[in-house]
Amino acid sequence: MTDSLYFIQAADTGMIKVGRSKNPKKRLQSLQTGCGNRLKLIAVFEGQGWREKEIHRDLREFRKEGEWFDVFCTGSLPIDLYEQIPWGSFDFWWEKRGSR
Repeated sequence: MTDSLYFIQAADTGMIKVGRSKNPKKRLQSLQTGCGNRLKLIAVFEGQGWREKEIHRDLREFRKEGEWFDVFCTGSLPIDLYEQIPWGSFDFWWEKRGSR
C-alpha cells in the first residue's frame, strides 16, 4: 500500500496540514487526540504521498508550524489537486468560527 497525500484543516485557525499517510483517517484520529481544536479531513489523494515534500516547498511562505500552513495557501496548491477538491471544502474553519 502506498502513501496517500492528505489535507486536514483546524476549525479555530483555518490552518491546513499537508501530510502523507497509509491511513489518513487514522492519522486524523491521532492528531485529534492531542488537539483541543476540532480537525477535519478535507481531501485525500491515494498514491500521491510522494508529493508531500514538493508541496511543503511550494507553500513555504505560508508555513506556520511544522506541516501546518496558513489557510491562504490553498490558492497556491498544485492545480491538478486543487481542482479535485470540492468547492467550499476549505470553508470549514470559517463556518465553525461563525458558530461561536
